[in-house]
Amino acid sequence: MVFTAAESTMGGQETKPLIHQRTYYMKLKKDPKGGKAPVPYLTPSGPDMDFKIRRTQFASPDLWKLAMKQPVVGKAKKKKNQTTNIFGETIGRLHLEKQDIDNRSGKKSKALRLADKIEKAEEKAAVESELGREKEEMSNEFKQAYGFAPDNM
Repeated sequence: MVFTAAESTMGGQETKPLIHQRTYYMKLKKDPKGGKAPVPYLTPSGPDMDFKIRRTQFASPDLWKLAMKQPVVGKAKKKKNQTTNIFGETIGRLHLEKQDIDNRSGKKSKALRLADKIEKAEEKAAVESELGREKEEMSNEFKQAYGFAPDNM
């Protein structure tokens, strides 16, 4: 992009300056004279604009001061537990409660579910055999004490 300021005169009177904006595409080609350095060729390639300056009067001093005022940029508040490393990456430290991994349940695989099913069946069988044995012992004690089996009643 090229910007050029030019004085324009109309009918012998000097008018306000113009600013010309031109856009070019540059292509480097071999020097036709045989030199080592390439020669740039400019090709017009984009929007061309002419700007006219219409105002040349400055604002009043108080309005100028108000227009030139820039906001006060305060010190940025430091964020806790955040740092920036030499590559510009933000690194933070999180504080979380200790997690109880033993009580967490996730999705179990089919093999684990089958193993649980088999284990529960074995426990149930063990409990039932224990109950059967206890029932038989109580039946024997009853028979010894009273002389007949409780099923015959």
